Amino acid sequence: MIDIEDFRTVLAVVETGGVLKAAEVLHRVPSAVSMRIQNLENRLNTRLFEKQGRKITPTAQALSLAEDARKILAQVQIAESKITKEQPGGLFRLGATDSLTGTRLSVPISRLLKQYPDIDFELKVASSERIAEAISRGKLDAGILVTNGWDDRFSQTSLFQEKLVIIAEKESAPIEAASDVANRTVLAFNVKNSYHDRYLEWFHRAALTPSRVIELSSYSAIIGAVSAGLGIAVMPLHWLEHFKCLDMVSVHELPPSLAHVQVDFVHLRQNNSPNLQVFRSILKEEFVL
Repeated sequence: MIDIEDFRTVLAVVETGGVLKAAEVLHRVPSAVSMRIQNLENRLNTRLFEKQGRKITPTAQALSLAEDARKILAQVQIAESKITKEQPGGLFRLGATDSLTGTRLSVPISRLLKQYPDIDFELKVASSERIAEAISRGKLDAGILVTNGWDDRFSQTSLFQEKLVIIAEKESAPIEAASDVANRTVLAFNVKNSYHDRYLEWFHRAALTPSRVIELSSYSAIIGAVSAGLGIAVMPLHWLEHFKCLDMVSVHELPPSLAHVQVDFVHLRQNNSPNLQVFRSILKEEFVL
């Protein structure tokens, strides 16, 4: 296998035209340069330089290797610069819930990619619980999710509170207590998320349980099903406002203690990369902390 020092050595010999000058550039003794070239030729079973008296001439293979070396060493320099100069760039893996991805996060993500084009951005849409698990296992760098208190594993930056409401068909009677909908079907985007947990807590406080829960694949599907009278659901009010769905359904309040969830920017405490720093700054500007 060719290593970085092999690339540096071949490139130096090709560019300087000899071992002595290459040794000066590399701050090595000439014998060390010659030995590295010889070992590399043996490993590759290829002649890289032809000797002509005291001069050496690069073969076609050496010239090709030197060209590759220029590209590879340039990339190595960029990678080192990102670390030593703390410049944003490289892979940045973010997790976010479905309700946030298409609404509140569109602008800050767009700003991030325009301002820092060297960032290779990946977005995973999942429930808050799955995002937190992926961060803890190193599969995501950060997430924007609903939090339920402080977690010592994470650094958490508070962003905003999301208001949850109950939606029903347009002609629904007022819903003021869990007993008003005890026999109704509950529609959920994901039965294992913080929004649905608030709804279940509402029933639990009244010593009731929903008669039926149907899980649908998107909030759009939930809106359509609710407007058709199939059941009721809990959704973020901002989502309904953003996609102008308020005229399709009736909106009812949850108890104040259940109506709001906290949304935070979360990452592992030991991870404070340049990518995280610049995106945190953009989020703070966007949500005016």
